[in-house]
Amino acid sequence: MTTATIRRTTRLTQLSLLAALLAVLGFTPIGFIIIPPVSITLMHIPVIIGAILLGPLDGAILGGIFGFISLFKAVTTPGGPVDLLFSPAASGAPLNSLIMCLVPRILLGVIAALVYKAVRRAGMRPELCTGAAAAAATIAHTVMVLGCLWLFFQAIPLKEVFLTIIGVNGLCELAAAIILSVFVCRPVQIFLKAGR
Repeated sequence: MTTATIRRTTRLTQLSLLAALLAVLGFTPIGFIIIPPVSITLMHIPVIIGAILLGPLDGAILGGIFGFISLFKAVTTPGGPVDLLFSPAASGAPLNSLIMCLVPRILLGVIAALVYKAVRRAGMRPELCTGAAAAAATIAHTVMVLGCLWLFFQAIPLKEVFLTIIGVNGLCELAAAIILSVFVCRPVQIFLKAGR
């Protein structure tokens, strides 16, 4: 086997494992923890990890998988009143719901990869780069979702949603993303580098 084949196989294996992890999180109570008015999600973490390890394209693919799983959950088992707005069947604005489910999640992976690369080029330690990328991507994702909620569905109590997301949901998601991304990415990077 050539080096290119080994790298391609390794990349596809990592992408498949992270996609499977997204499915496990998405279809069990672990991925979406319901604290009204919206759910806390851990689904962004495999997207961030994949984006850092594999790059922006694979980050976008994983973000798209996250988006489709959240869309499915919103249609089949919404956790709260705000979650209904993510469902094209219940929101009254199907296209807006699709955009809100998919675009922020796809961009989540792209942002994580690009921030990681930019900070890495600046010469920071890999652990700090990973933490910075996880923080930036999580904050951007939260702002994009809140922005879509406000832009597309002004009728919701945005102040209450914003305070809850920033006060509880956002901080939990941010802390989990930084801690888990650092603890997963660095050992994998060291292992992959040693195997080359």
